Amino acid sequence: MNPRYLLLVLAAVLATLVTPQVAAQSSSSQWQFSIAPYLWAAGMDGTMTVAAVEEEIDVPFSDVISNLDFALMGHFDMRNDRWVLSSDLIFVDLGQSEDVGAGTVTAGIDMTLLELVGGYRVSPAVALLAGARWVDMGASLRYTGELIDPDADVGKSWIDPLVGVNVFAPLSDRWWIGLRGDVGGFGVGSELTWQAYADVGFRASGLVSIILGYHALDMDYEDGDGLHYFGLDLMISGPQLGVVFTF
Repeated sequence: MNPRYLLLVLAAVLATLVTPQVAAQSSSSQWQFSIAPYLWAAGMDGTMTVAAVEEEIDVPFSDVISNLDFALMGHFDMRNDRWVLSSDLIFVDLGQSEDVGAGTVTAGIDMTLLELVGGYRVSPAVALLAGARWVDMGASLRYTGELIDPDADVGKSWIDPLVGVNVFAPLSDRWWIGLRGDVGGFGVGSELTWQAYADVGFRASGLVSIILGYHALDMDYEDGDGLHYFGLDLMISGPQLGVVFTF
């Protein structure tokens, strides 16, 4: 999705969701804290280029699950009537083994996304965001057998500055709609990256809420040239389910 279109969609959604019901919410200078472990059932689609070799990436979520060694996903935020501070962590470690000749080849890939964002609430429903996302990707190859030098590793990491908008619109005292969109990179890390997330939430109690949504993240990154060139054009997207603990 072109990021200009994404911002237009967000603007249209803001116009329809920011209602008198939201504006009438009581404000508080006290800080509210939330912790949300979640599962992002995401697939991957795109290309990775190393030197002059380009490889297609088309990994559905079913393949991710079957090759998953470890995953950790969680969100934390704190907010009052004006300010929002949040962090988000995603770590995924994938591995696959295959017998080859007299040995076994084990290929692995790990990805870490760490996001730190601050925001200012221009209304009870809308916050303007700015922050950064750290991306770290690594790949490894291990051979158990008769090779003298069996291991190979490659990795890349970068930081993307970002700006965005977050929307929270209550539908009742228990249900709400949340929207988040941001764009970033700007040639500092990625050439361009954008993210969009929409969810529906249900407040089960004063402490616990359930959220179900759809999350998409797109990254276009390039570094180096010639034999040292690395390029990644990757879309990660899928449904997301989480539990929010608020205190």
